[in-house]
Amino acid sequence: MKIKNMGSLKSMVRRQQVKCKTHLERLCRIGANRPGAQSGKELIRTLAGKTVQAADSLFHLAGMAGVMVGEGLQKTFGRTASHLAQQGHSVLGRLEEARTQYLLSARKEKRSRVPACAFLATATIMLFSATYFGIGVEVWLDGQSLGFVSSKEDMEKIIDKVEERTGGYLGHPYTLSADLTYSLGYMQPDRLLDETEAEEALFAQVEEVSTQYVLSVDGQVIGVNPSKTALELLKQRMLSAQVGQDENAQAEFVQDVTIEQMTVPTSAVDSIDEIELALSGEKSGTKVYAVQQGDTLSQIAENYGMTLEQVQGLNPHIDPARIHVGEEITLQNSEPLLSVKKTTTVEYTQEIAYESEVQYSEELYENESKIVTEGQNGVAQVMANVVSIDGVEQERTIQNWEVVQQPQNEVKVVGTKEKPTTSSKGYFIQPFRGILTSPYGYRSRGFHTGVDWAGTKGSPVVAADGGTVIQAGWNGGYGYCVIIDHGNGLQTLYAHNSALLVRVGEKVAQGQQIAKLGSTGNSTGPHCHWEVRVNGSPVNPMPYLS
Repeated sequence: MKIKNMGSLKSMVRRQQVKCKTHLERLCRIGANRPGAQSGKELIRTLAGKTVQAADSLFHLAGMAGVMVGEGLQKTFGRTASHLAQQGHSVLGRLEEARTQYLLSARKEKRSRVPACAFLATATIMLFSATYFGIGVEVWLDGQSLGFVSSKEDMEKIIDKVEERTGGYLGHPYTLSADLTYSLGYMQPDRLLDETEAEEALFAQVEEVSTQYVLSVDGQVIGVNPSKTALELLKQRMLSAQVGQDENAQAEFVQDVTIEQMTVPTSAVDSIDEIELALSGEKSGTKVYAVQQGDTLSQIAENYGMTLEQVQGLNPHIDPARIHVGEEITLQNSEPLLSVKKTTTVEYTQEIAYESEVQYSEELYENESKIVTEGQNGVAQVMANVVSIDGVEQERTIQNWEVVQQPQNEVKVVGTKEKPTTSSKGYFIQPFRGILTSPYGYRSRGFHTGVDWAGTKGSPVVAADGGTVIQAGWNGGYGYCVIIDHGNGLQTLYAHNSALLVRVGEKVAQGQQIAKLGSTGNSTGPHCHWEVRVNGSPVNPMPYLS
């Protein structure tokens, strides 16, 4: 039904109101002469008046609202809204039809008054629907509605954000392949799409990335696994391997080992065995070594498990044949990726070193000493905390020290009496300043037990050190010979002399003349044959010369 203007609508409503009022008055006059009818009549008349007024207002408002909503939507949403405007006019038609039905039913006395209530409810619902609902784009994901957006472009922006986010995790561009569909429909304000929820719903469709637990060492990612519990157990297992059966030991990682939940490429997931193998590996690094006395480049390379070529490759500026003390050489080294620090309490016994007590005596010459009481180490029971890294001890802290056996100090007596000039000074001087003609050792005529110095016959031969003459005379092939005892098992022999100036038992001082150079015995010319004997056996005398 088409209504031309609001004036004609209002006129029609008023005419029907008059008819309805007249009809209700006739109904109220029925039985007016009966008892109690006057009061009942008054009540019914009041209710009827109120009902007619309400109906009049609802008719008027519903008609105006339907037309206004339809025209407004037509301007805003085009064809779809135009359809709604037509529906607004249709609302007026339905209202008019409902009003007519009501008037017809009101003429029947025995008919129920329920249609009047139904009419009012229908009018109210239609008016609310026309003002509350609007037209929008409904978004569907896998057959489930996500909500409404103003336009499809709004949803495309959310998709772009999901693709950019996913590409950031994968390291390359990504295109979303979710099953999205769109449809036009009535849009309620509480059904508007939440951008954050929509983004998370779309991101949940991406199979190429997932939320996993990431194990890192000092910020370096080592492995990815879906089970946090499995990663925690792996850490505990590696620590327990270092502790062993030691109930007093505690272990911790030197590095910062973390397990965090992160979004990562699904392809990055590792098995626990793979992660354990990675944690057991080593990391490479470099160190600088300062050349020490006696080092060679090849020996340095061998000590650090490298080849000479590898060392030269790291140090192209170094000449392998000319390295010098203090020069710095770069070397490769490796260390465990994950180190374990172990702290344990240990109990053990430890020796207590004895001390030496010095006493002085005038009965002994200077630089002479003797032990009068032997020293003996003591014993202590020790409790200590020992800190080690990968089995190498780093620190030991004593917690308790209990002496079980006291040490016995050594007592040493040192002489203070001034030594005579004839006493041994502990070192030798050369007995004759001549030309060395025959060294100690093998030669053509056999083994030579001393050294020979040639010179002019009659030249002075002196004592190499102070001591006591134990031989002075002819001694076979040695000719005229002198032997001096210097104490401590040391003796010196002087042979082939032309004359002797000391006697047996005489004390001689270092540098004192004891004979004259000669060529007696088995000799081919004037020379001094000199020997050094230790406990009776000849030794090379040259190292004893000062």
